[in-house]
Amino acid sequence: MLAWSVALASAAARDFDLILRGGTVIDGTGAARRVADVAVNGDTIVAVGNLTDSKGKAEINVPGLVVTPGFIDLHAHLDRAEGLRSKDPRRRAAQNFVGQGITTGAINPDGFQPVPLLQERRELEAGGIGVNVALFNGHNTLRALTMNKDEERPATKAEIEKMQTLLRRGLEEEGSFGLSLGIEYYSGQYATTDELVALASVLPAYGGVYIAHQRSQGISPMWYKPSVHKNIVPPTLELSLNESIRVAEETGATTVVTHMKGWGPGYRGEAKKWVAMLQAARDRGAKLFIDLYSFDSAGSDGNFVMLPPWSLGGKISEVDQIAVDYRGELRRAMEKGSSAVADLERDVEHQVTLKGGAENVIVLDYKDASYVGKTVADLMKLRSMNVTELAIALQNEGDPHKPGGVKLRALSLDEKDVETYFAQPWAATGTDGWVVLPEEAVGPLKYIGTNRRCFGTYPRRLAFISQQQKVDTLEEAVRKCSSLPAEILNLPDRGRIAPGVKADLVVLDMANLQDNTSVAEPNVYPSGVRYVFVNGAAAVKEGARTLALAGHVLNPVGRPAKTSEVSGGK
Repeated sequence: MLAWSVALASAAARDFDLILRGGTVIDGTGAARRVADVAVNGDTIVAVGNLTDSKGKAEINVPGLVVTPGFIDLHAHLDRAEGLRSKDPRRRAAQNFVGQGITTGAINPDGFQPVPLLQERRELEAGGIGVNVALFNGHNTLRALTMNKDEERPATKAEIEKMQTLLRRGLEEEGSFGLSLGIEYYSGQYATTDELVALASVLPAYGGVYIAHQRSQGISPMWYKPSVHKNIVPPTLELSLNESIRVAEETGATTVVTHMKGWGPGYRGEAKKWVAMLQAARDRGAKLFIDLYSFDSAGSDGNFVMLPPWSLGGKISEVDQIAVDYRGELRRAMEKGSSAVADLERDVEHQVTLKGGAENVIVLDYKDASYVGKTVADLMKLRSMNVTELAIALQNEGDPHKPGGVKLRALSLDEKDVETYFAQPWAATGTDGWVVLPEEAVGPLKYIGTNRRCFGTYPRRLAFISQQQKVDTLEEAVRKCSSLPAEILNLPDRGRIAPGVKADLVVLDMANLQDNTSVAEPNVYPSGVRYVFVNGAAAVKEGARTLALAGHVLNPVGRPAKTSEVSGGK
């Protein structure tokens, strides 16, 4: 109460650039909501309270609406060439991000950075961007830079030391917020835990963050195929979580298990077990957090093919390949005899089980329109086939240029698991999303390279998971979307509504806040997001996206990028 009184006294009879009047302020700290005015000068919040005696150059009356801090996305694929690095201002505006209230994203996730950090910074700042971004060094990129194209092995001591040097440079001079990892992907999958610990040990001195896509997210990694990897015991989610716990405990680094999930028997539906494991480590002092999105379908679920790649000629593409006859490739694979048939059965059953079972795989597009909307389990019953027989039939009867002959989406996650994870006070939110323009995601591209989370993660988090499912209070849900990720990233001037904090703000009509996406229609903007301000500039105004490019490339506290070609800390 004292802080509010001080803000009121200092704001008496002042003029401001912008005043949001009469809204219900949820300040991001978890404190109880209250009706107040919010005043902004330039890119900064300067007063919060009763500002009746003050005037704004612009004033917006928001009684009955909720005013929150801008949301901070801990896992954003905004760094892609078709995202914030695009020449198209529609893409640089990150419309499907600001459209759901996101004002800051942690980028270069999953261990990859597209270009050197300073070059990336220059590209982003030169063209303008719609949201703020925090840059990360990518572990897989560090491996590529130090291992002389020989990355399918553990790094040597000398190579790890080179990676440490590059990481320190990123942290000291290039504005890196930490290290992102994709240890289920190439070439992080070949890294030892000792390598991960050695790199993470660099981070605490700089306040850097370790954000890891796990080595495995369930019964096995996505790359694992029983028929191909016969002599390999696949790593599991349990092993992966223990690895992240070891990193956190041995190094003291702030550690985030990113897009937390559990796939397959023993992992799907067992969120309480994994929460208990992480909580025990936190109780021992580990700085452990998770982030996750609000849906039951992962990114790889959207390009799910029941048939393994080896049966379709090797590498398969999510985009239809007119030049590839997948039907012919399958026939040639099966001509190798009974061993090939047995291998196919093992792999199909494993892949479908990993993704939640036949009852959780849905047909999105197929030559026979009556199949659309049905599950694989429905079709197995309809056609009296087992899962492998059906997979073969769909390829042989469907589009020969489409891998599997059919477009499927798996619902690999358990919704109750998602709710259990979000209930934890240390569970932040992240879209794991990228820039999508609905006007371009049409026809054959409707389901390619998109996901419901790209449009609806935060509205669903607040309106459905928090308010309808009663997972937490709205105040607590907003905290987990704002000040919690700000705390993780050490952004003291973001994630709250208070004088002196940057004016990243969202105005929500909670009565109408809704994620409008569905499995069939993933590319739809939400309802109820009335205004979004990025550094004081309106990115969403009266529900319409403005294409404003007011975002900044952020610098970690006390560590501005050391280059004359880059602006100072923002």
